[in-house]
Order: sequence, then structure tokens, then C-alpha cells
Amino acid sequence: MIPFREFLESVRPAVNRRIAEVAGEGSAIDPGVVPLLLRGKRMRAGLLLRVHATLACRKAPTRRALDLACAVELAHAASLILDDMLDGDTVRRGIPSHHLTRGEGRAVLDAVGVLALPYALAAPYGAGYVAMLASAQQSMARGVAWEMIGGPELPVVELYDAIVARKTGCLFSLAAAWGAMAAGEGDDVVAAFADFGLCVGKAMQIADDIADLHTLAAGVPGRRAGSEALLLLGIAPGGDGTDQALASRLDAEVARATARLRDGARQRVPPKEQEAFEQVVRDIAGLAITGVPPPGTATFRVACPDALAHR
Repeated sequence: MIPFREFLESVRPAVNRRIAEVAGEGSAIDPGVVPLLLRGKRMRAGLLLRVHATLACRKAPTRRALDLACAVELAHAASLILDDMLDGDTVRRGIPSHHLTRGEGRAVLDAVGVLALPYALAAPYGAGYVAMLASAQQSMARGVAWEMIGGPELPVVELYDAIVARKTGCLFSLAAAWGAMAAGEGDDVVAAFADFGLCVGKAMQIADDIADLHTLAAGVPGRRAGSEALLLLGIAPGGDGTDQALASRLDAEVARATARLRDGARQRVPPKEQEAFEQVVRDIAGLAITGVPPPGTATFRVACPDALAHR
């Protein structure tokens, strides 16, 4: 099994071509929005296609797997337009945030237009896919609402976990589950990969929040603190300080992700492939955090690929 980052590079062109094709069909959306849709790391699509490739023993994805991979990326893209408005972010993927260049009213309409595309992609494969996508979208909205205006009365650690599971974890969960479904797996294996994907998404969000903490510490103006503030409140720095406590929190989520496969899909995922999927989680976390903390800090060392400690 090739490294996930290499796999991601190999599938990104096909994902981008299909997104461009779908977005351009019959002027489905404003042409000015299409360039925004063709940017991004494609971590969610890459996870879906990696799960599918492993379980289906295929080098090239089926049309179903590719369409579903594009659907999760388009759902993510729509959420980013709105997230940037809510968070006051001025830059997205190296360019000014969409609402700054198009205006907030137009950005909302653009997000609604983009949001229709993943449903159009999923619908031909059955109502079950549509229902799962709708459920994920509802969870994402709930997680962001809890982050912004407050969630249920829970201890800080539990509230943070509930928020990131919904706002980020659920779409990764959907991606991993769809990868298994597209490979023809049964309910037990699909459920195991859904649990795995949920933990992958949470690990990615923890890494992203660690990166945001370093950004906020650097004094970047105009950004509203979000889930990263809860993450910081919920850790208990030990002798090695805050950085090591954050690193340990991320490390624990990576271990939890691989445990889900070991416990729920061990008959379909042998130990060698379980180790490869553990590296997938590390790489996704690394893509979110690499280069943000200054070299030498614990979070930088732990989050970078191949450097997570086996605990």
C-alpha cells in the first residue's frame, strides 16, 4: 500500500476533473465559483478512495467511488464558504475568502448552489446515500452552532469532543463509510469504517486547532476564536508543558482511530493494512498542522508524518 500522501497526489487530478465537469454541466453554478471548488487538499476524497481501493483491491476507482468522493469534497467546499463568513477569516487556500471577493449575500447564494451538487452526485446510487449525506450536513450545522453559541451543559473535554465530532468528524465518517459501501462491504464493515472515519476527522480537527492556537498566539488580527479555545481549556499541561499536552491529545485520537478498525473490521483489514491506515490518520493530521508550529516544539514533532509516538 503506497503512502497516503502519494496516493492523494495520484487521485487528486481525477477528483478535480470530475468536480469541474459536474460544476460546469448546464451552468450548474456561477462559473466564477468553479475555481474555488478546484482548490484544496482533498483529504476527505482521498480517505474515501483509499478505503475503496483497499477493500475492493482496485488501483483505479469505480465511477461510483469517484462520484461519492467528489460529493464529500463539494459538501466540504460549501461549508467553507459559510465558515469563513462566520469566523471572520480573510484567506482561504491562499486567496481572499469568498465572501470578501463576492460579498456576503452573494457568498450565501453561492454556498447554497454548491450544496446542491453533492446531492446530485449521490442520488443516482440510491436514497440511502442521500439520507446519509443529509444526516452529515445536519450534524455539521449543529456542531458549528454549538461552537458559536454554546452547546449542551457538558464538561469542557466532552463538549469539545461533541463539537469536533459533528462539525468535522461526521464528514470524514461519511467518506470512510461510503468508501466501504462502494466496495460492496456489509453493514458491520461499513460501521467500523464509519467509526474509524469519525476519529480521523476528530484527529484532523485537533491538529487544525493546534495550528490555530499558534496562529492566534502570533497575534493574527480579526479571527474569532473557535473550538481551539475549548481544546486549550480541556488539556492539563504536565511537566513538559502545553505543547506536549496538545500532542498527547492528538496522539490519543490517532490511536483511537486505528482501534476502531482493529475491533470492528479485523477480518477484512489484516494487521499490516491496519498499520497503513494508522499512517493515513497521521498523514491527514500532518497535512493540517505541518509547518505552522515553529520547528522543535512538541506539537510539530508529533504531528508530522512518521513522527507520532506509538503509545
